[in-house]
Amino acid sequence: MNSNTDSYQKVAAITGAGRGNGRATAFELGKQGFSLFLGDIKADLLEETIGDLNSSGFKVSGGVYDASNLQDSDRFIKDIQEHYGNLDVFVNNAGASRPQSFPEVTEDMWDWTIDLNLKGPYFLMQQAAKIMTRQRSGSIINIASISAWGGKTSSPPYAIAKAGIVTMTVTAAVLLGQYGVRVNAIAPGIVNTHFHDEVDLLVGQQELGLQPGQLMQRAENDIPLGRLAESDDIASAVSFLASDASRYITGETITVGGGKSRL
Repeated sequence: MNSNTDSYQKVAAITGAGRGNGRATAFELGKQGFSLFLGDIKADLLEETIGDLNSSGFKVSGGVYDASNLQDSDRFIKDIQEHYGNLDVFVNNAGASRPQSFPEVTEDMWDWTIDLNLKGPYFLMQQAAKIMTRQRSGSIINIASISAWGGKTSSPPYAIAKAGIVTMTVTAAVLLGQYGVRVNAIAPGIVNTHFHDEVDLLVGQQELGLQPGQLMQRAENDIPLGRLAESDDIASAVSFLASDASRYITGETITVGGGKSRL
């Protein structure tokens, strides 16, 4: 990361930054002195997050982008360049999952899941890397999932997409290392966010007949550290990979799962 002069402005961009892990990461990187450029598909959530960051004294800008849309990917990176001129850290965070069992997966569901969780992130990373290779520095951090290693999952296409993120990370790290660009991934476990609300409803309550929250409680009981992850746990790991403390780490996936590395 370029930090040779006091005047250099460190810039971090984050997709899916309106809430959850993306929002927490924005605050964490803001605390580390980064100027921020945020993207999210939901304008109201993004506006709230940007407002809260501004109120906390952080330098932040951003806009509404669909991470699964390649035209939006191009626009996202171009807007970063126009606003700041450089890019030191890119957090490929946007993603989502809709519960669907293996025999019920449709082609439309497959395409939606892969486009958002694998295809979109690949091309966003590709565009971010163009800036970083010219700078000959940078850190790309892809958000995977412990579902990448298979086992139990409420969405087979999501698990497959996240497995692709892990491989994508290694491949990019090999190709970009010669330019001083590092590429790593974070594989969160079960995080206490809205992300799992639909799983709790459709799988826990409707499919298994459990009470609200009971599915997540069962999951929590199976974690060695005895609790679900919080968004700040993920943000802290991202912050490490964004910093010079991880300057000799590339091509790795760090599991942040409280000791539970497989579903």
